[in-house]
Amino acid sequence: MAGAYCKFCGHRCFVYRIIPDGPQKGWAGHLATCPRGMAHDREQTGHDHTTAINPSQDSD
Repeated sequence: MAGAYCKFCGHRCFVYRIIPDGPQKGWAGHLATCPRGMAHDREQTGHDHTTAINPSQDSD
């Protein structure tokens, strides 16, 4: 994701997540970690990086 900067904070504040439910269920991509970006993600998908699935977390 080189070169991608958040339009809300101007930094590379993104983490990779998977949307677990709702109309966007199964969508995988980058969600913002800054407050304004998180609010935008919640508005668009119903989730932010704290409620979406982190695929790098071990489920064991």
